[in-house]
Amino acid sequence: MDDKRIIKVVLSASMLCFALSLTQKCYCTTTSCSDSFMVFILGWAAVFSGGAGLTWLANPLLFVSWFFLKRKLEVSMFLGSFAFLVTLFFLMFGSVVDNEGGTSHQVISYKPGYWLWVASSAFMWLGTWVLKFRKNTREAKFRMQHKEPDYLH
Repeated sequence: MDDKRIIKVVLSASMLCFALSLTQKCYCTTTSCSDSFMVFILGWAAVFSGGAGLTWLANPLLFVSWFFLKRKLEVSMFLGSFAFLVTLFFLMFGSVVDNEGGTSHQVISYKPGYWLWVASSAFMWLGTWVLKFRKNTREAKFRMQHKEPDYLH
């Protein structure tokens, strides 16, 4: 499989998982289950509350990773990896602010929307690492084939 096809598969899988995640519930607290779409649309406001709200920042990291995938692999790789870690960071928080009043409630379960969101960034993480490995392998082969003789040793 060539790199262009891998890029297409990685982008398609990541974007599809992200889009599907928005159609699902993402987590349940002791008071309700949250719709992923609403968390995505309104989650930027939770960033300012700290804690679990900061994990919303994985979204712009993922979007910029998508943008750079064809342009600058290393940037996409870094952002995709960071987005993946940030999505997993959500698991470290036992409670989230889930209403306009700013009240925190305990997270009692993670729903398909959350796991699809994680999968979306995981595809970018894994895909960019595969692409970087392939690129490095090609460059190493090229250097070995075109190595100049070392006459001093």
